Amino acid sequence: MPISWSDDWSVNVKEIDAQHQTFLKILASIAELLYRPERAEELDDLMRQLESYMLYHFATEERYFDEFDYELAEEHKAEHRDLAAQVLKYKTRYKSEGDSILPEVIDFLEDWLVDHLATQDKKYTRCFNEHGLF
Repeated sequence: MPISWSDDWSVNVKEIDAQHQTFLKILASIAELLYRPERAEELDDLMRQLESYMLYHFATEERYFDEFDYELAEEHKAEHRDLAAQVLKYKTRYKSEGDSILPEVIDFLEDWLVDHLATQDKKYTRCFNEHGLF
């Protein structure tokens, strides 16, 4: 069962909260397709969308890190790089193994996202808000 947005994960920045919600919706769409027989093309599209949106979101956060001289920027960027590398590995496996790995991918990404939202992203809320970003 895909996870749904929780206001507990809000970073009090509308733009970024909306991006986090979109990321969860993409994951939910992938999870829903797992139970449909004719899904290959849609899954391919959603996997590309997931990767593209992830990189777009990371670029948004990292732009603000740099603009606001966020003190934990390098630590946070390292987490982004680690996730991007893991997604690349899953992408390679997906191409060779097919959609049988998708439950594993979804579980990993949901777990990573919930942990990241609850810990790492919460850390920048004060910095962003102090710079007038809400």
